[in-house]
Amino acid sequence: MTAVRFELTRKRMKSIRLRVVPPHGVVKVSAPHGVPLHFIEAFVADKADWVCQQQARIEQLPPPLEIDEAACRAILTTRVPALIAYWQTQLGVVCTGWRVRKMKTRWGSCNIKTGRINLNLVLGALDDALLEYVVVHELVHLHERYHNKRFYTWVEKMLPDWREREAKLESITL
Repeated sequence: MTAVRFELTRKRMKSIRLRVVPPHGVVKVSAPHGVPLHFIEAFVADKADWVCQQQARIEQLPPPLEIDEAACRAILTTRVPALIAYWQTQLGVVCTGWRVRKMKTRWGSCNIKTGRINLNLVLGALDDALLEYVVVHELVHLHERYHNKRFYTWVEKMLPDWREREAKLESITL
């Protein structure tokens, strides 16, 4: 068995965390400050088969989207205000503001306390239907905080084809 190369970060934490990160399958380990290096190396070596499986899975993923950040930001600046204005009235909610952010793992987020939503910059490079789905999804959180039955009842009522839109988003590598 060959040794697994990894990047080590020491943090204030209680246990070791092992991740295989797309798009290149880099192995990253986070560990508490006091754990000896030989223990961490043994931990990673013990997980070598799992690491290889994850790297093989990552190789099969489509490459991440290459985007023009300025163009995506401009597109979102023109499209989002109308979407929010329309869907707030349909949902009976008030969105106090929105912003575009570069996000690595999410398409959007909602701060329920402030009524603000955040949208992933990459949405500017995607189909309008996908942007609309993310806007509706985040605005529904102003009605229902959690992804429960009530939440999905709202989404289903507003966008009956939401499952297809969500499946398209899930197939895209950020």
